[in-house]
Amino acid sequence: MSIKILKPVMLTTLVSDGREGFRSLGIGPGGAMDNFAMRVANYLVGNEHTAVIELGYSSAEILFQQDQLACVTGKGFTLLADEQEVSLWKPFKLKANAVLKIIKSAPGAWAYLSVHGGWKAETWLGSTTTNLSAGAGGFYGKALQKNDVVEWNGNKFQINETKVLPWGISINELNDVYSPASEIRCMPSIETDLLSPQSKGKFISDEFIISSQSNRMGYRLKGSALSLSERIEMISSPVDFGTIQLLPDGNLIVLMADHQTTGGYPRIASVIKADQPKLSQLLPGDKVNFKMITSKEAEVEFLSREQKIKELKRNCITRFNDYFR
Repeated sequence: MSIKILKPVMLTTLVSDGREGFRSLGIGPGGAMDNFAMRVANYLVGNEHTAVIELGYSSAEILFQQDQLACVTGKGFTLLADEQEVSLWKPFKLKANAVLKIIKSAPGAWAYLSVHGGWKAETWLGSTTTNLSAGAGGFYGKALQKNDVVEWNGNKFQINETKVLPWGISINELNDVYSPASEIRCMPSIETDLLSPQSKGKFISDEFIISSQSNRMGYRLKGSALSLSERIEMISSPVDFGTIQLLPDGNLIVLMADHQTTGGYPRIASVIKADQPKLSQLLPGDKVNFKMITSKEAEVEFLSREQKIKELKRNCITRFNDYFR
């Protein structure tokens, strides 16, 4: 039971929950750029904690060699299954030899393809997510290329038509996660107070633009040059997904899924976890405005988001079980 990649996007990898517990060895957690979309892609087809295929920035074509139940989540894509349009954020049936086209068509960066049972993936250090720098995990530690064949786990479905199934994620639920797209909330970090008073004001009042020099390791930003109140020698310190660092040229970088485990630049703020999905879906040229909130407010937002995800999981898996009972 498998698919064949007819046309890969710029970066196509198997991702799953992060690889935690190895930061002291210099191995970051990795995982999906948009953790919300990855998790929900699994729930919509009755899975949990299985690998999904992450596709970034451009269009793809995939041949399904057997009948299957699939789902694509993310932002900025249109789906055609054998030229029949199907919906993002809803599961759908695919017949054997159907071609799924994932077409880049709107603002957004990443899509996530799941199938019932999950993709077969190599486990490395307790996780199936791909680590490209180590060449381990996922699909033999590498990005998917044209003509690669990816196997899946789980039972085979008998399907005689392409059909969208009657459950999914609503526009209102998605707006709670991804809107407003350009407003990114963050909280103070350990070196925030090292910024000059003028730079503190610019950070929250000025607009920044995602640079073309952005990738899964970090999103570089262009905008007003910021500075510290006084020059200071930094030692390498722990960093995480969402850490905002001030570079020597006065520009900023926001660390993303494949970030290093330590860094020597000032950590002036940290993007809250609830806003990391919408940050990840921004493209080079998109604009960002930062809004500073307290750590307590960030905690409330995180707990609220996790509660909503639990409700989505329960609803999706209940609908799946009822439909296929």
